[in-house]
Amino acid sequence: MTLTVSISQFRNNIADYLDKAIEGDRVIIRDEKKNTAIAELTKTKSFDKDAFERTLRKAAGVFTAENHPEWRTKTDVINWVRKNRLANQRSF
Repeated sequence: MTLTVSISQFRNNIADYLDKAIEGDRVIIRDEKKNTAIAELTKTKSFDKDAFERTLRKAAGVFTAENHPEWRTKTDVINWVRKNRLANQRSF
């Protein structure tokens, strides 16, 4: 859930809003005078090393020269990117 609060509401109930953020809610703090969001509180995501390793191992070897001969060498990759950018009329 997303909660939007003014600076004064946040200041008066800071512990409550921090608890809401820890529970997984998103708290947006707005400056009512300027009608703009100035801060957002969200729960910090923790890095799961084991999940990252499992995903990395699962994805390893998906893109190979056999599967994608157009990416066999660095020069082939550069040419492939240029060709596709031109085809899509994109430049970077």
